[in-house]
Amino acid sequence: MTDAISFDASPDVLYHGVPLRHVMELPVLGIPVRFESNSAAALAVVEAAFGIWRGLRTSSGLIAPLGVRVRLIVHEGDERDGSRVASHAPVTCRMPDADRVIVHTPGSVGIADTRRQEATAYITPALLADRAHVQYSMIEGLTLTLVTACDRYPVHAAAIARGGVALLLAGPPGTGKSTLAYQAHRLGLRVLSDDAVYVQLNPEFRVWGLPGRVRLLTTAVTHFPELAGRSPTLLANGDEKLVVQYPGEWPAPTAPAPVATRAAVCLLERKGVGTTVSKVPASAAEVQAFLKDGLGLSRARFGASLDGALRWLAGAGGWRVSLSANPADAMPMFDDMLAELESKS
Repeated sequence: MTDAISFDASPDVLYHGVPLRHVMELPVLGIPVRFESNSAAALAVVEAAFGIWRGLRTSSGLIAPLGVRVRLIVHEGDERDGSRVASHAPVTCRMPDADRVIVHTPGSVGIADTRRQEATAYITPALLADRAHVQYSMIEGLTLTLVTACDRYPVHAAAIARGGVALLLAGPPGTGKSTLAYQAHRLGLRVLSDDAVYVQLNPEFRVWGLPGRVRLLTTAVTHFPELAGRSPTLLANGDEKLVVQYPGEWPAPTAPAPVATRAAVCLLERKGVGTTVSKVPASAAEVQAFLKDGLGLSRARFGASLDGALRWLAGAGGWRVSLSANPADAMPMFDDMLAELESKS
């Protein structure tokens, strides 16, 4: 599996002087990221993960002046763990402090340091050959650790949009955020993200997404028969999901970037079998409290500065929505919510 992975060797055993002649620069979430590697194969994975952001170059006003650096160094190593087969190397993540995140497998290791605004990863050919796994577990994780420290606060929610207005779908894991996002895509709405959005506060409020794919539970084929026969992908957290790539209008020159300048939050809940779709207003305090419950380690990373992002999102309130078993049932309601937001412009 590793025969196709070529890389420039290091002149020393510590890989201190390894040449990083493969370079790619992309404005991920509007933050310039310089990727450097000793292997073209590593940058091919970067292209798959973040290449879509090249389209943001036509909107220079959305790109921050300062950026970050990610070095991906392919080195000799072994991903086998005892007698275990090397396929899908297990991933461990650690955070020694608010500025650093460490990701490692039996043969690879990466560290992102937000204070230095750089990440470095030493990746084995075996892990790099497992392209989907290295993309989700290491390359995306390290990159987003840096980018989110640049005024891009992560919030656990899907987001669907029309024009510059977004509706954030927030709920506990398993509520069906990704399923609803994919259903919205099928009906022609923009999907900014299926799982997480990123809130920018300066110089103005924006909500960013990671477009282009959705990760669905394998049971989603019940609602979307066109997905039958797809093989699930093992994600970094150990879950197996259907990763569905879907073409979007962006980055076509006339299409809007995956960002919204106004947003409201929809709090999702399921009350049991046979429940019909319904909604009630949710106060700003309710929305903010709900979003705080899903912060996890983001609270340790960002501290009180994250509260400002949540206050902006909570705004004047939102909605609490009880879902039915069929994702299509919620779509007319979401359409009405987007229309209400558009009318307030």
